[in-house]
Amino acid sequence: MRLLLLVPLFVLVGCSTSRHAVSEPAPGLAVSGPGASLASAAEGRTILHSARVRLERGDPDRGPGEAAQLARAHGGYVQRSSTEAVTLRVPAERLDAFMSALPSLGEVTDKQVYAEDVTETHQDMKVRLENLKRVRERYLELLQRAVTVEDTLRIEKELERVTVEYEALAARLELLEGQAALASVSLAFERPTRPGPVGWVFYGLGKAVKWLFVWD
Repeated sequence: MRLLLLVPLFVLVGCSTSRHAVSEPAPGLAVSGPGASLASAAEGRTILHSARVRLERGDPDRGPGEAAQLARAHGGYVQRSSTEAVTLRVPAERLDAFMSALPSLGEVTDKQVYAEDVTETHQDMKVRLENLKRVRERYLELLQRAVTVEDTLRIEKELERVTVEYEALAARLELLEGQAALASVSLAFERPTRPGPVGWVFYGLGKAVKWLFVWD
């Protein structure tokens, strides 16, 4: 009788933990350039948003502080900061507005934004977590009905294994959902570079050559 109760449950555990293997997220799509922006995530999709931006200003050491204030104004916060760089977390739905406000911090010289679709991974993890939850509940029921010490020990061992797997997967799912809810934005500030006397000569030549071929 004990075998009839436990064998089907072991089969269910195997299905729940092996059939839904978590796939690695697909490489993110990068969109570069001064005019680049992140499109809103499609409804029902799980998207990880991130951006890397370089800005020039006369006092780059004050950039991170002002960036932190801008992030807080958009519902975000500072994840880490250094003398002339800062990484911010901003609500994904406010990211476009935040990126549009970056010129107030300095001249944007380079901007790269990324959108990584992890919907399949997210759904797979939710299915696996739900399966593990049902298995745990079934083991708890069997534990209450166990008659012998042998049965009790066997069920407790499997219950412990499933519980560890459940908690680890729940933590990973929570992390993924947190990453989707808050976009990561890395800003690097630097002082504008001005050409020397010789550099200005080449700059003037470049402008003259452009004038020969392109008229505004």
